[in-house]
Amino acid sequence: MDLSPVFLIVVIILVMPLFVYLAVKQHKISKEVYALLAEDGYDIIFSGEGNTYIAFNIKKASFRAGSLIDHRYFQESISYIHNYEWKWKELDGKKIENTFYIYISNIEFPVHKIYYQRKEDNAEIEWAKLQAVFHQSYELQSTKMKENPEIYFDFFISHASEDKDNFVRPLVNELSQLGINVWFDEQTLEIGDSLRRNIDTGLKKASYGIVVLSHAFFSKKWTQYELDSLINRAVNDENKVLLPIWHNIDATEVAEYSHYLADKLALQTTIHSIDEIAKELSKIAYKRRSIATS
Repeated sequence: MDLSPVFLIVVIILVMPLFVYLAVKQHKISKEVYALLAEDGYDIIFSGEGNTYIAFNIKKASFRAGSLIDHRYFQESISYIHNYEWKWKELDGKKIENTFYIYISNIEFPVHKIYYQRKEDNAEIEWAKLQAVFHQSYELQSTKMKENPEIYFDFFISHASEDKDNFVRPLVNELSQLGINVWFDEQTLEIGDSLRRNIDTGLKKASYGIVVLSHAFFSKKWTQYELDSLINRAVNDENKVLLPIWHNIDATEVAEYSHYLADKLALQTTIHSIDEIAKELSKIAYKRRSIATS
């Protein structure tokens, strides 16, 4: 049966106040959320999928992700964001369906999406803004780490010179781009420096020791000295300080040199790319920084 225009008008008139009430209520809650974000220092805000948001506090190097309609949110160090990227589709040479993906290490907010449909210029600006947020936050954490006389480096890398060109140097470059401080002999040692003294300093001032295990590594005098020092720290430190990377070597071969190292969970260059290894290590570093600077 067809509904008469008069009946439809009556229904609209009756339902309209409900829609207005809900809209006003949602607007009020949104204003409260924005006010609370400003009060807590989360003044850089990106609107997300639906009624969600993600906001950043640069001074605290932290973020808050939540809902604009019910006050729920998740707040943590920026180290919990392990990656972010911009994806889009192209139509007639223009970017459309622009989407920012922010990957958060939390079960409640595993991926946060920010949409900019058919707004290429706006997406360009917001992407630059998002990159600046991460850069400033990482720089702040880096500065706090440097001001701490006990810890300066995120990682000390123990490796054989034979592995420098094909793996270690590219890994250090990737880590540096992610804002990670690394004790790396090429960058840290100067002519005339005492090798043993600098190794000792690097070991003491690093949060973690990365050990690039390879056949060449186990044949070196200095790497054995570094390894012994790191193992000694790992045994006596309640925090995990030794992070092995197996470079073109397997568990059986590692066990021939050290059962202690063979039993430790390790990243492997035969399985993981340099980029993947760098991202995993950076997550560890930023999580440690968030504890050290809190």
